[in-house]
Amino acid sequence: MSQLLATFCEIPEDVLEELQANDTTVIDFKDLQPEDYPNVSILLGWDAKIGNAILDEPTSKLKWIQTHSAGIDYLPHDKIAAKNITVTNASGVHAEQISQSVIGDILYFTRGLNTHVTNSANKVWDDVTGNTYVLSELKVLILGTGNIGIELAKNLHALHVKVSGINHSGRAVEGFDKTYAIADYATAVKDADIIVNILPGTEETRDFFNDEFFSHIDDLFMFINVGRGFSVDNAALVKAVTAKKVRYVALDVTNPEPLPTDSILWDIPEVLITSHTTGQSHDYNLRLVRIFQQNLPSYFKDGSFIRNVVDLDKGY
Repeated sequence: MSQLLATFCEIPEDVLEELQANDTTVIDFKDLQPEDYPNVSILLGWDAKIGNAILDEPTSKLKWIQTHSAGIDYLPHDKIAAKNITVTNASGVHAEQISQSVIGDILYFTRGLNTHVTNSANKVWDDVTGNTYVLSELKVLILGTGNIGIELAKNLHALHVKVSGINHSGRAVEGFDKTYAIADYATAVKDADIIVNILPGTEETRDFFNDEFFSHIDDLFMFINVGRGFSVDNAALVKAVTAKKVRYVALDVTNPEPLPTDSILWDIPEVLITSHTTGQSHDYNLRLVRIFQQNLPSYFKDGSFIRNVVDLDKGY
């Protein structure tokens, strides 16, 4: 039975051959016409206008959505669930990039590069020795022990850092020295020097990092958010930094995005903003397609999937 796959990115030749061998025609999002919408079986990527139009087609043949991101909070969950469509995400595609970016964020402040950047701009030769640290002095707590958290923990261990993790149940995860349930976060943060948020975007994590959260922190070296922007209450974070509860901050995600130019976060020297780019790399789309490709044999055989299937109820 012939199928139509709509894609937001270029597909390498070997994957095209596999698709064509299974009677699947590929069309770029920009070339899709309204008359094509009922016939699309697979979406590789997501465009809100096109995606919703396809879902709204009474005779839609859509069976599978492969998102271009790990988070799926932007998808119309109810529509997708009602039509029994499978969603697979990009979990795993960001692990190396985000892990390395987080370590870069940490080194930026522990090694005094933030001061050197300012000094270079002002042509100042200065000794920052008293404000530099070795990573092994600092204990890291990672909220989120999935693919990215595991990769980050592995890389931090290579730098002799003690790493704890938080997940929903507190289950042990390989690569973490200790894990806590999210309900026990107040205990976990007491022993942390650096906190890294990689939690998924769900209603449970909305404004998780609020006044109550920061009330359990006294002298945190650094807070890093590479999870979801809406998990952080901006006002609570600013108060924590102003009160010296948190010394440094690195935000790759913010709420809203783009961050408005009048946000106070831009003006705080202790805050580094990286504009939702830590997961990117020059070959990002190819990495994503390789994850997508792993599901093709089982999908064409019997409609099943071997990895990255999302639970729409949980949101990840």
